[in-house]
Parts: sequence; C-alpha cells; structure tokens
Amino acid sequence: MKKRYIVLLLLLFLSIGTAGWYYYPQYKINQIKKESVVVKSKNTKVKQITYIDYLKESSKSSYYHLVLGDSVAQGRGSDKGGFAIRVNSNLENLTTKKFILENQGVSGATSQGLLNQLQIPAVQESVQKADIISINIGGNDLVQIAKKEGPLKAIQSYDDVKSNYEENLQDIFKKIRSLNPDAILVLNELYNVVNSEQKYYPATEKLLNDWNLIAYETALSHKPALVVPVSDALLTEDMEKWLHDSIHPNDEGYTRIAQKTITTFKNNSFVEAQ
Repeated sequence: MKKRYIVLLLLLFLSIGTAGWYYYPQYKINQIKKESVVVKSKNTKVKQITYIDYLKESSKSSYYHLVLGDSVAQGRGSDKGGFAIRVNSNLENLTTKKFILENQGVSGATSQGLLNQLQIPAVQESVQKADIISINIGGNDLVQIAKKEGPLKAIQSYDDVKSNYEENLQDIFKKIRSLNPDAILVLNELYNVVNSEQKYYPATEKLLNDWNLIAYETALSHKPALVVPVSDALLTEDMEKWLHDSIHPNDEGYTRIAQKTITTFKNNSFVEAQ
C-alpha cells in the first residue's frame, strides 16, 4: 500500500460536496463518542462502570486477548510486537490481572479476507475463548482495487466498495458474536497518512470519516464494543515521529495507539451483551 495510491484515489473528492456532506460523518462520530463516555455526575441514577473497572472487578484472574485484521493489527513496522503487546502490558499494570495475547493479523487483509478467516475452525476456536478481541481492518479494501485495476477504477467503484465494507464489517461482528456473545470487541479507527498541509488532505479526511463512521455504528450495535480513536493519537502534523513507512506506524506510533486504547477503556461505559 503506497501513499501515491491514496492520493490518486481521492482526487475525485476535491470537487464534491457541501459543508453538510463533508462534516456530517465527523459530527455523527462525535455524537457516538459523547454518548459512550461514562457520566460522572453524582445525580446519575444508573450506575456506570468503565471497561477498566469491569476488568478489575471480574472474578477472572487472567484474560485472553485475540488480535485480528491487517498488517497494522499484525504490528508491521514495529520491533516490539505492535500495539497489542503494549495494551496487554498496560492492562496488566492497571488491573493486576494476567493478559494472554494471540495475534492473528494478516498483512494485506481486507474486510472480506477477515470474514473468510473467521470460517477457519482454528480461528473460530480462538474467537470462542477470547475475552478481548482487537480488530484493525478496512484500509486495504479500496487500495487493493487501485493496485489491481488502477486508481480510476477504484474511484468509480467507491460506492460499491464502501457498501461492501459496511456489509462485511457487520458480518464480521455477527460472526464473532455468534461464536462469542460476551467478548469485548475493540475496533481501531483508520488514520490519515496525508499531511494536513497537502491539498489532498480534506479529501482523505472525508474518506476516512466515512469509513470510521461505519466502524462506530457497527460497534454500537454489538456491545460490549468500543472504537479506539486512533486518528486522535496519530496526528498528521508530526508523522515523521510515528510513521515507519508510507502507511505503517513505528514503535512510537504503536505506543500511541496503545495509550489511546487504554484511555478509551478508562473513559467508556461498559455495556454487557444483551
């Protein structure tokens, strides 16, 4: 996946849309984030606990953490195991529990690829025993078409690719929930690798907000689940500090993702599966 593909794919968006069309996805994301945060007012009638509180208060002494998705899930660009091993270390310190990690990330995986992976009996067994399932997926869906058939075809196919991604992500969550109704599902936002000073930046932000809104809405319907606002941690203004290559974080980047994951666990209200 190369940055030039991303730039070429998004040329079309420079000339499209009104302010409402552009800002609506981010507005909806902000609303969902706001509704997910624990209300700390003493007047709140319903007791709320955070995900960290839930893990602390559980009778379990250890947790099984499964990672699924693409090369970012896999930890490409890191010499120290990517974000997941850092998340486990932080959770162990905060809860005094043991966290066991299994990383099933696959470089180049698309949402369809992950859906196919979930049909494998060994992967299904891992899903069934998991207490936490981290997922990073979606970045390759559009870019794969650009690589195979060119950026023009990818632009022409954008609506179809977006619809397929939304359907696949729903099917991924449904499949996981059919195997494991109770695991905490942790879905990472996609992040931007185009500098905010470049003219293509607004177009890339629009695309990523579209993709990330799908993530937030999907997680909302499959509780207990949360979305990590990775784009808040990997800012385009200082990409030279956290970017390993044209797309993957380095160890600094993965540390930021892990820290944002922990912050999300601390702030979001835990909701048990219905």
